Amino acid sequence: MYSVVIPAHNESKNLAKLLDKAYKTLKNTNEKFEIIVVNDNSTDNSKKTLENLKKRIKQLKVITRTTDPGVGYAIREGLSNVKGEVTITMDGDLSHDPAEIPKLLKFLKDFDMVCGSRYAKGGSADMALSRIIVSGLFNLIFRNLVGIPIKDFTSGFRVCKTRVIKNIKLNSKTFGIYIEISLKAYLAGFKLTEIPITYHKRVFGKSNLNYFRQGPEYLKVAFEALKIKLLK
Repeated sequence: MYSVVIPAHNESKNLAKLLDKAYKTLKNTNEKFEIIVVNDNSTDNSKKTLENLKKRIKQLKVITRTTDPGVGYAIREGLSNVKGEVTITMDGDLSHDPAEIPKLLKFLKDFDMVCGSRYAKGGSADMALSRIIVSGLFNLIFRNLVGIPIKDFTSGFRVCKTRVIKNIKLNSKTFGIYIEISLKAYLAGFKLTEIPITYHKRVFGKSNLNYFRQGPEYLKVAFEALKIKLLK
């Protein structure tokens, strides 16, 4: 069974298209699945949109959060509710294409976690040049600090065996969760790989990610990972 976890904050204009594509893609796998959307303190029409979508997507499960806003909290709560043997995470803004899920799943035969990568050969990112530079710099620094063989572990698009998530402790409140998952999985001894994906530019809504504001939490996660590595 596949469990998809999607954090969403004010994504009412993106959710219908995203979930319809995810449903179609997962149905074509002929495997059982669930789609968990964590509606994180949204102030738009997300709640109403999700209620309407549940009427036609029976596999859709909605978790509504009204306290402690933050994508880290949202993803952690979503992950704690998965029932499948395989967990899939992706963003709620249509930057990740659900149609690419099957190609990530193929690599789970040989790996415990497969990360969708904007920076692997063949990958691409429709982002501002400044964001590409800052994102690439964060990835380069952390990759060299910890030694993880992944070029893009700030990406939120990945699939993994659920036992990976059950065997690592996650603490991040905001966007640090994205690097925390892959770093701690690697340091716990799980086999990771990455394959190229296309990252699409957001059409509706506004991103809450600010790399300069987020930097301290990224560094905190990286140094926690480095501490784990040194203790080993």
